[in-house]
Amino acid sequence: MAPLVAKRTARAMSRIFDFDSFTPEEINRRESEKKELDQRCYKHFEKIRNRLLETHYNWCVAIEPESGYYLLDSNWERLVGRVKIYCPKSQLMLYGINETGTCGKI
Repeated sequence: MAPLVAKRTARAMSRIFDFDSFTPEEINRRESEKKELDQRCYKHFEKIRNRLLETHYNWCVAIEPESGYYLLDSNWERLVGRVKIYCPKSQLMLYGINETGTCGKI
C-alpha cells in the first residue's frame, strides 16, 4: 500500500501591498503631492541650511512646510519618534546634513 501524501491547502503567497491596484491617475496625483511638499519644505531648508552646516554636522532635520517648524536630531530613528510626538498630523520632510558638508534629501 502506498503512503498517503498530505495535500497542501494553504493559500498562495501574495504581496502585502498590491501596488498594481493604483490607477495611473492616482500614482500621478501622489507623485505631484510629494513633489509639492518637497518644494515647500526645501524653501525653509534653504533658509536654515548654512547655520545647520556649522552647528549640526551629520545630523538630520525634519521640516514642517506650513510654519517652517523644524526638529533636529543626530539619530534618524529618534528624529522620526520625535516627529510622531510633536507633529502627529503634519506631513514633514526629512533632510540630512551629510559627512561631506553638503545637505540633501534622505
